[in-house]
Order: sequence, then structure tokens, then C-alpha cells
Amino acid sequence: MKRPLKYLVMFLVILVCVYGFWLWLQYKWATVIKQTTASIMTELQTVGKLETVKKTFTKTIEGEQQLASLIPGIGVDEIISSALFKDKMVLDVDGEVSAGYMIKDVASGDVAVSRDGTVTIVLGEPQVFWVTLTGTTKSTKLGIVTQKDIDMENQLREKAGEMILQDALSGNILQDAKNNAQIALQNLFLQTNIQIKNVIIKGTGDIK
Repeated sequence: MKRPLKYLVMFLVILVCVYGFWLWLQYKWATVIKQTTASIMTELQTVGKLETVKKTFTKTIEGEQQLASLIPGIGVDEIISSALFKDKMVLDVDGEVSAGYMIKDVASGDVAVSRDGTVTIVLGEPQVFWVTLTGTTKSTKLGIVTQKDIDMENQLREKAGEMILQDALSGNILQDAKNNAQIALQNLFLQTNIQIKNVIIKGTGDIK
């Protein structure tokens, strides 16, 4: 009976050691994950606003107005509609669109660090930060510049800005912003010696 009892004791000792080692591993991993999460939060709060993509566009837009409105009392209805009496303006507008994430409000509960080094961050949706018209080439049919010409140019530039924004959105600038953000954050964390494998960004709409 003594020998089976000896084996049983040895088995129980081994079982306790294995269980103790497992508990130690759980504590170690929990500590590492907690520290990594805290380091990531520090970096995110430092960044605040993450601009991850810029795209440039050029739009050609034109408009015209009747010269009769510029020359009161011309009194010749037949020639008002003539191209000779229309002031035509053509603009080649260059624009730049910026997009990315506002991440200053991210909480620690939005950051999940797995044991394999994958970091999952729940952010809001990517957004367009601004549309800047960087340059304009103007050509007009007549060389006379009036206030109405200036007004028309401003209206055309505003419309061109709207068209550039639509081109950016239809060209998937927001998806590019998301893809680039994952790479940008991964590089940021690695540069600050936060040991991770990769970064996955989820929007609030991706959470089930």
C-alpha cells in the first residue's frame, strides 16, 4: 500500500506544480497585456488626431454669363444669346483631400491586446478632415474682369471643391485611411518599443 500512496503523492505534487505554473503564466500574461495596453493608450492620447491619407485631384469646370447683364440698356435682344456676348470662364482647379481618425477619445476598453501580439482598436469611423484648393488656372473669353467675374470664379471654385470631395469619397479615400491607419499605428508602437505583432482597426459599426 505504501508504494501506491507514494505515487499518488508524487502525482498530486506534480499536479500542484503544473497548476501553479499555469497560474503564474496567467498572471504574467495579464501583467504584460495590462502594461502594453497602458503604453498604447499613452501613445494614442499623444497623437490625438491621426491623418493617414492625402490625395490630390484636378477638376476642370466652366461657367458663363450674359454680357447684357454687364452692359445695361444694350437694347439688342437678338444678339444677347450670341456667343459673342457671353462671358465664359474655365477653371482648372487643383485640390487636396485629407482623411484619417480622431482618436483622442479612445478609452482603454477600446483596446484589446492578444497573447500573440495582435492589437485590436475600436475607433470611430474614418473621416475627411479637409478639402484644400491648392491652385487655380483661369481662362476667360474676354479680358474684362468685373465683380460678376470674381463672383462667378468663387462659385466655380466652391463647386469644384464639392466635386473633388465626391471624387475622393468615390475613390475609397476612407477605406485607404483605415488601411493606412493600421500600418501607421503599428509602426508608431514598434518605434516606441511596444512589442506587438500587428494592429487591427474596427469601427463602431463592426462590433457585433
